Amino acid sequence: MPRRKQLIFKIQDLKCAVHIIEELSKLPQLNNFDMKSIELTIKENKPAPQILKKDVDTLVDRLQRGFSANKHKLTQLNGYYLITNIHLSKWMKVTPATVNKWLKDGLIKYSEKSYDNLKFFDVNEVISQLRKQKQ
Repeated sequence: MPRRKQLIFKIQDLKCAVHIIEELSKLPQLNNFDMKSIELTIKENKPAPQILKKDVDTLVDRLQRGFSANKHKLTQLNGYYLITNIHLSKWMKVTPATVNKWLKDGLIKYSEKSYDNLKFFDVNEVISQLRKQKQ
C-alpha cells in the first residue's frame, strides 16, 4: 500500500499563527522551544478498507464448500459450530493474517452468539458480512 500524502505548513504562513503561538506559549513544557519553527503536518485520509467486489463471490463459495466438507469435524457448543479464524482462512484460501485484518478493519465480526472469553464465527453471518462488501 502506498504511503499517504502529507502536506506541511509553516506556522508563520498562517493567519492564525499569532493565536496558536500565544496559546502554546502558555504551556510550561514548551518554555525552551522556538515557537516560530512550528510546522503543521496534515496527512491524507486512509481509504476505507474493503474486499474487492470481484473476490466476494469466490470467497463465499469457498467458505460454503469448506464448511460443508468439514462441519462433521468441528466442535459444537450449545448447538453452535466453533469456527475460528484458522478455519475461515483455510476454507477461503487466504492467510490467517488476512482474516485478522478483516476483523480489525470491521469487515467481518465474530458471531453475536460468541461468549466473552470464547470468540467464534457463524458461517451465515460471515457470508452476509462478505456480501455487504459487494454492495
